[in-house]
Amino acid sequence: MLPPLRRTPSFAALLLAGLVIAALPAFAQDTAPDASPEAAPEEAPKPKPKPRRPPPKPKPAEEAKEPAKENAGSPVTTGPVLEPAAPAGPATWPAGARSVSESYGDWTMNCNREESRTDCVVIQSQGDRKTGKRLFSVELRAPKDGRAEGLILMPFGLQIEPGVSFKLDDRALGKGAPYSTCIGDGCLVPISLPTLATDAMKTGQNLTITAAKPDTQDPTVITVPLSGFAAAFSRASAFGH
Repeated sequence: MLPPLRRTPSFAALLLAGLVIAALPAFAQDTAPDASPEAAPEEAPKPKPKPRRPPPKPKPAEEAKEPAKENAGSPVTTGPVLEPAAPAGPATWPAGARSVSESYGDWTMNCNREESRTDCVVIQSQGDRKTGKRLFSVELRAPKDGRAEGLILMPFGLQIEPGVSFKLDDRALGKGAPYSTCIGDGCLVPISLPTLATDAMKTGQNLTITAAKPDTQDPTVITVPLSGFAAAFSRASAFGH
């Protein structure tokens, strides 16, 4: 007897089986848990950009390079601005003028000429800014024979008997001065200052004038700034000679 025939799959069946086997990996890849959006690995965070470093500051030598070129050959002033100084040398009287007035700091220099006589004074006045009324003033004439004569106008309401006393910054200046008379604006105190006193005022900061009150122990103290006094007084001396 012949052995029974073995049934072999047809070519079409084999071909179909091959297509199914070939499609399995793609199907598995599509349905794998890792392929789902929820299971997708998170993207690595992008590196933050590095901060830009500021440009390096110039060295002191580089900063000073340009000013040095502009100010080459000229001194550099680092202190406070000084007040304008009076012109040096003898003063020249303006042609045809009868008077000259110049301001230096807190002081004013006034000169009047009549024929061959010239009269120059330096003045500082203080008063009420609202009303414009003068309450205090001090004036000194150009020095003559080593002394500068002048007048101080003091306000009303002060004790006349003791007169007034003076201080230059924190030092006593002279022995004080008495009142002479009173006028419509106040009471007058004549003064006569030697060159030693006016020279000290040129380098001082403040002149203080103290006067007593009749009904209180607290005196009245008037501060006279000396800014510009040296220039004004020198200018008066130049025009007065």
